[in-house]
Amino acid sequence: MERGLPDAAGWMMLVLAPASLLAGIVVLWGAQLGPVLRGAVGGRAGRALLTAFAVTAIVEGAWVLEKLQAARAAEAWTPAALEMQPLPEAYPRETHAAPELVLVDQHGAVVSLEGLRGRAVVVTFVFAHCRTLCPFVVATLKRGAPADAEVLLVTLDPWRDTPSALAGIAARWELPARFHVLSARAPGDVTRVAAAYGVTAARDERTGDIVHPGLVFVIDGDGRLAYTFDNPPAAWVREAIARAGRGRARSG
Repeated sequence: MERGLPDAAGWMMLVLAPASLLAGIVVLWGAQLGPVLRGAVGGRAGRALLTAFAVTAIVEGAWVLEKLQAARAAEAWTPAALEMQPLPEAYPRETHAAPELVLVDQHGAVVSLEGLRGRAVVVTFVFAHCRTLCPFVVATLKRGAPADAEVLLVTLDPWRDTPSALAGIAARWELPARFHVLSARAPGDVTRVAAAYGVTAARDERTGDIVHPGLVFVIDGDGRLAYTFDNPPAAWVREAIARAGRGRARSG
């Protein structure tokens, strides 16, 4: 689910599957369990095995507890208060050139910042299997980005979010016309873009989960990086795009 916990079917799999396995063991071999366990405790190899089981249970329990705490935090967090706060007048405005990117979107078209010159561009980094931060960021940009701004959603998971999968991702997220989900055939092409923008991402090779910040970049029509946010409210994105356009008009 969006808060990071399994849905009803997932809980049934996690709880009932091992419970039914244990029940089957007790029913089929209940009489032998006692002597076997006593024998295991009496031997060095058996004690080592039981210790390994205990350590595994503690590690897995800590992992589950961390997931539950993250889910509670996600459930308790609400963007409503921030949504009412305007972008501070003193929020720092940047002026250096934004790192170039050349990637493929859900339509199979090549998208680059150079090709979008003259328009405000919003860049962020998400991935399709994310169930916590990424949906919030995408929803925020759908509310905050005006119709004349281009929004580039660069995947952090090019191994699974391949170019052929992007159309399905865009449909699932119900993206407006000016939103582009971007990837590349070579994962390195995507990871280099993330590195150029200073986006750090830690990927769990076992599960594929990626831990990353919710960075959002607003780029003006001259290709200059105007604002950088971390999981901003929609009002900030909308105002930053407006200010980036005004700043470009003054500089022109």
